[in-house]
Amino acid sequence: MRILIFGSGAVGSAIAARLHLKGYDVHIVGREQHIQKIKDEGLKVKGIWGEFVVRDIKAYTEIPKEQKFDAVLITVKTFSNQDAVNSIISSKIKADIFISMQNGLGNYEFFSQYLHPVGSARVIFGIVFEKPGEIEITVWGGPILFGFWDTKFYKEENKAVKIMKNISDIFSDSGLPSEFVEDIRTPIWEKALYNSALNPLSVILNTTYGNIILNPFTREISREIISEGISISQKEGANVKDDFFDKFEKRLVPPTKDHISSMIQDIKIRGKTEIDSMCGAIVKYGIKHNIQAKVNFTMWNLIKALEKNTKKIE
Repeated sequence: MRILIFGSGAVGSAIAARLHLKGYDVHIVGREQHIQKIKDEGLKVKGIWGEFVVRDIKAYTEIPKEQKFDAVLITVKTFSNQDAVNSIISSKIKADIFISMQNGLGNYEFFSQYLHPVGSARVIFGIVFEKPGEIEITVWGGPILFGFWDTKFYKEENKAVKIMKNISDIFSDSGLPSEFVEDIRTPIWEKALYNSALNPLSVILNTTYGNIILNPFTREISREIISEGISISQKEGANVKDDFFDKFEKRLVPPTKDHISSMIQDIKIRGKTEIDSMCGAIVKYGIKHNIQAKVNFTMWNLIKALEKNTKKIE
């Protein structure tokens, strides 16, 4: 299977490293400095997977023109979605499936306007982009889940479903435990609530996920963010339970308690974040269902203000 990973930042590079080491035909597209370092010195990986260098990955700064891939994995930050789809279309590549492996909400709706078929994946492990050519794996939060936002794909065993199941098996074989699921909507919504409750507060207070929950004041803000999101997610067809905050506090945060959000890096490096696809998306879906998400709206405004201030400083 020939796989293209478009967006070889932290997540894309980590996935590429595992697939390449297992001998799969993986190609990556990323920023020039990062790609050049990988070509010159290999991709340096450290952290909970150990310390090693992955060499000879097929790496590009632009998508190779007019080529055929079995799957294109989209791992760019959500604020780069339009640029990503423009590059995919202009490259005239062909693929049997395009899979969004990104944070946040709204990615399927966006990409399905331009590409077909589009699958979705929930990725929940922590990677720090140390510097060009180097990443650190900090947290493994559970299996990667693959599925389709559009339930029509589950009605028959079509080609797209077979490819997604094959991708899941390939990931597991490469040391990235993965599963194909018939409800991808719920875990993606749950991750979006998790990120919305932690990432903006982590940025504003420059602290870890664990400290947010230990502090009674920020814990309450997180609870309100999730409470607003639960009712909206249910209106959107996700099966997020009313007691999700208990799961969030007792099961999801502890394994990632020492993690500091990559949103902090996004603010410092780019002056852009994925807040629009997190708190911003919850607000947007809430408006659709006539539900006000006031705390999410406040978090969205605060992070947008920080983005604006960062741009001014630069």
